[in-house]
Amino acid sequence: MENMIKADKLTFYYEQSKDGIKDINFNIKAGEVILLAGDSGSGKSTLLKCLNGLIPETVEGSLEGSLFFEDKKYTELKMFELNKHIGSVFQNPRSQFFTTNSTAELVFPMENYGYAKEEMDERLTALTEKFSLHPLLNRNIFEISSGERQLLALASALALNQKAVIFDEPSANLDYGNAMRLGKIIADMKNAGITVIVADHRFYYLSGLIDRVFLVEEGRIKQFDSEEEFKKSTYDTRSFDLFDLELPLPYKSTNVEKIASLKNVIYKDILTGVSLELNKGEVTVLVGNNGVGKTTLAKLLCRTLKPDNGEINCKELPFYIMQDPDFQLFGTSVYNELALVNNNKEKIEETLSYLGLYSYKDKHPFDLSGGQKQRLQIGMAMLCDKPLIIFDEPTSGLDIVSMKKVAKEIVRLKKDAAVIVISHDYEFIRNVANRIIYLKSGNVYEDFELTDNTLCKLNNIFTNMEVEKDEEQF
Repeated sequence: MENMIKADKLTFYYEQSKDGIKDINFNIKAGEVILLAGDSGSGKSTLLKCLNGLIPETVEGSLEGSLFFEDKKYTELKMFELNKHIGSVFQNPRSQFFTTNSTAELVFPMENYGYAKEEMDERLTALTEKFSLHPLLNRNIFEISSGERQLLALASALALNQKAVIFDEPSANLDYGNAMRLGKIIADMKNAGITVIVADHRFYYLSGLIDRVFLVEEGRIKQFDSEEEFKKSTYDTRSFDLFDLELPLPYKSTNVEKIASLKNVIYKDILTGVSLELNKGEVTVLVGNNGVGKTTLAKLLCRTLKPDNGEINCKELPFYIMQDPDFQLFGTSVYNELALVNNNKEKIEETLSYLGLYSYKDKHPFDLSGGQKQRLQIGMAMLCDKPLIIFDEPTSGLDIVSMKKVAKEIVRLKKDAAVIVISHDYEFIRNVANRIIYLKSGNVYEDFELTDNTLCKLNNIFTNMEVEKDEEQF
């Protein structure tokens, strides 16, 4: 196999910071699938920004060493030349869109490079079929779900038939079915000789596809020559086989009290008659495919959306932890962000220490990594005093250690509140859920207490999501 991307003593430090990557060396061949693993804030996203050319073009700092694409130095390539061959899917897909219309977004890269209209039409059809995008065509990008935006970003990144594709947390907002479809797409890319570099904390959809693993620890990388070698390492990985996990179920509170309810709630064609009750003392997890209405239901409870019909009763407005942290961070520093929720200095510092954010307390929230922003939001929930707390994908950017800490805190919160969690993260769900609500076709399809006897129901929901997506595709 020919060389695709090579790093020689690559080092980058952000301006006025010691964070970055240090003395990185590797040689990636054409058609290899590389997993970039490591804890939140370890330097994975920084390395990816070097590989796709954003560093040093758009990010200030000190760059040393060399990068090569097909044996040609990055410094000898124009940005447009590099982007024509290396596609990128960012952790937050919203940050890479240039239009507000989904179809316009898909053809935008081709328009930029002067493709003929016939060629664009042909490529658009191919992308639509490959990613099952028919329901997403000609839609307002900001009116579709986060998971659907992620799929749109994936398709856009492949619009030019790139030789290499870089993924930053691609499974973060995807349901199980779409994540497994992504694995099949990556397998097809590998067979076609496309180089794939994936930075992620969830590995199950890549099982059997990984050629090598680059583990990033404090800005340096340790290489593993196979998926099996990585599995045997001391690094605490997420599971490659979700349904083989042996985890005790969270305790069930005896102090259950109704906090909120929905009765025959209808909203557009998304929710068609949802009825349910939410109780203090339990963690209720909403599951379902991307775009089924989970976030819509949360917004209705928060009264940011008004139902077309039905009744919503809630003792007071919930505290809502949004899916995209950037929409919810207003403070001038990490410390100040928490002080907006609760000004008790002792509690703030204790929360920062617990979540591993104390050393970042004076940083601006937007300077944090995606996973660190996620942890900051969890801190806000820990410090609020509300009877209903809603978490929308709270583990989308978290490593396993941080995920377990967040799970522990969410379980603790149910003592004084009803807790709703919207999640596709099976491992996380197993750590927190007392009750599962499965949304499908605009309604509550299943609603059950999670016990040893009903665990098979949860597993079936996840595996059926994969089947449903495959049926949609073909």
